[in-house]
Amino acid sequence: MPEVKKLKNGIRVVVKERRDLLSATVSVWVKAGAAYEREDERGIAHFLEHIVFNGSENFPEGEADRVIEEAGGELNAATSYDYTYYYANLPAEHYETALSVLSDLTLRPLIDRKHVEKEIPIVLEEIARSRDNPHEVFTEEFLKRLYKRAPYRLPILGFEETVKSFTAEKVKDFYQRLYTPDRIVVVVEGNVEKEKVFEKTEELFGWLKREKEEISPEEEGDTSTGGTFTMEHPAVELPYLLIGWKLPPAGRHDIYYDILDALLSLGRSSLLFRELREKGIVYSASSNYQNLILGANFTVGALTEKVEEAVKAVKELCGKVLEVDQEEFETAKRKLYRTELFGREVGEAEADSLGFAVAVMDDIGYSTEFLRDLETADIHSFKKFVEFLLKEPLIGILLPS
Repeated sequence: MPEVKKLKNGIRVVVKERRDLLSATVSVWVKAGAAYEREDERGIAHFLEHIVFNGSENFPEGEADRVIEEAGGELNAATSYDYTYYYANLPAEHYETALSVLSDLTLRPLIDRKHVEKEIPIVLEEIARSRDNPHEVFTEEFLKRLYKRAPYRLPILGFEETVKSFTAEKVKDFYQRLYTPDRIVVVVEGNVEKEKVFEKTEELFGWLKREKEEISPEEEGDTSTGGTFTMEHPAVELPYLLIGWKLPPAGRHDIYYDILDALLSLGRSSLLFRELREKGIVYSASSNYQNLILGANFTVGALTEKVEEAVKAVKELCGKVLEVDQEEFETAKRKLYRTELFGREVGEAEADSLGFAVAVMDDIGYSTEFLRDLETADIHSFKKFVEFLLKEPLIGILLPS
């Protein structure tokens, strides 16, 4: 079992010893994603991720990558709505190197005018490239229409006008406000000794002193959806259909939405495959549960030339989900159990699960109790949680122009 320890300054450290691995994953999670930006800061969480990799007090630009690569590892990061995280995968004997690099990058980044001015055109180009991706543009429009209050209706990359306005002072302000000990979680998983890890993290992370600031982005609240919209894009060859519902904030009840996802999408025996793909209504179809803490969502997507028939088939399928029997419910649970168990054999995947659980959900049981929650999930509760499928969804249709 993983162990969680809080450093003297409030930073939490999660360690999972894995004697079956030769590697280690070291990650730093910060509850500081795009959802925590102010109106004039849209895109700054992702922009800061770029700045962090431009160097720190002890690792000049390019040095951090070189050190990790020489240790046989890789260094990367990602920004989402609810968090940003920085991570390294490398041989277990070099995990302290990763801790040293990541602590310096995240706690001592060089946020100055030179680096900000260098990154602005790079991020603007990233935004421009995203405009050429029809599915990315379509998904952004879908979320914009799905959410009315929560910041998930806004793009993670931000807008051209906000990114152009970024200064070193503005980036520093966001960094100081969000990168506080209460929002930072360090995760180490692999062939390591936990007591040595705790000792090393206290040395490298325990010095940080920064006042906690209450930051509460608006929750979505209302879960009503409904409506249909179409979008055309010259790069689209086949119509794409996206059907979605808003859900309450993510929590331990997510297990029922994960079971629904497995029932609909997992394997050739899944409902979407049997009812849509095998009948020739769609070329492909899948479902997805997005576990967001200000209001989650569930979507069904399909590539099809028979748009109206596919919409009708998905709605009929939603009714059938409420009628699944015990055998089919247990089959979906077993498939999900095996998939999760197999995925956790990879240290990086389990470390990600632990980091999300502690940093974002503030509940390590969201990860460690997942399999137990799955085993105890019952069909009556399942049908109660998936009643949202009977509500009118938001329907988006992406067409060739």
